[in-house]
Order: sequence, then structure tokens, then C-alpha cells
Amino acid sequence: MAADAAKLYPRHRDRISGSEDYVVRHFARQNGITPAQVHQLIRRYGSDRGKLVAAAKELRTSLRSAKAMLASGRRAGHFSAGVDGGSGLGMQ
Repeated sequence: MAADAAKLYPRHRDRISGSEDYVVRHFARQNGITPAQVHQLIRRYGSDRGKLVAAAKELRTSLRSAKAMLASGRRAGHFSAGVDGGSGLGMQ
């Protein structure tokens, strides 16, 4: 009786291998992030696919909101367009 290859060599579909570039690129493309961000997430959360997908979604959402804030011209420490455009001081 031949050995069952699936039992001898199980595939770990619930894990992401950070050492395999093609796996990292594929995961990055699937989740809309860069391969460098995938490596950062693996270092932070481990190789569990479920945790990485959730972290990638959260990362993508936070990046989207940061881009929206920059596009609208609002940044930390800067006044909005409603304030005096000159020095920020009122007229005397």
C-alpha cells in the first residue's frame, strides 16, 4: 500500500512564508499592500494567514485615510483655510 502524499507532506495554507518571495508578492497583490509591508506584518503578527489578512486590511484602511487627509490639505499642526492665510495672527 502506497503512502498518502497529503499526509506525509501537508500543505500549510493557513501560513505565509516570509522567506519565499513569490508567496510574499502574491499575498501583497491579493491584499493591496507592498511586499515590504507584508514582511513588516509577518514580523509583527507572525505567519498566520488569518491574522495577516486582518492586519493588511487595517493597514490599507489607515493608509487610505491618511492619503485622504493629505489630499484635503489637513495635516497635524497646520491651520485650515478658514484661518487668516497670512501669519495666522488676526488683524490689529
